[in-house]
Amino acid sequence: MKFKSGLLVGLGAGYVLGAKAGRERYQQIVEATRSFLDNPGVQRLTDEVGKTVNMGKDRVSTATSRKVEQVSNTLADQATKAKDAVASSGSKQNDATKSAQSSPSTTPSKASQSEAPSSASPSATASRSRSSG
Repeated sequence: MKFKSGLLVGLGAGYVLGAKAGRERYQQIVEATRSFLDNPGVQRLTDEVGKTVNMGKDRVSTATSRKVEQVSNTLADQATKAKDAVASSGSKQNDATKSAQSSPSTTPSKASQSEAPSSASPSATASRSRSSG
């Protein structure tokens, strides 16, 4: 239906703009169009179509707003879950690192490093305590 109406309007406009019949024929077409549009039945139909279009716009606007809000909430929830997952995986890695460092089965190099300060000379220990305090 929209296509047919658009086609008729297009043909009419093309005829009016391209008419070689002259100014008199153009005036006749303009008068016929005005009388058609001034017809109460056509005005009533135009008003109904306008109301229907406005109602449809309102419905679409409301539905779109609701959908945008739903999608926004869903994305916010997913972002929070992802953030929590990253934070929890980071804390698991930190816990694993801490437990590996505090475990009694350390490598010999770590054991020798932990023994090194106790085997240091008393003057080295004293200078370290003075510099840290």
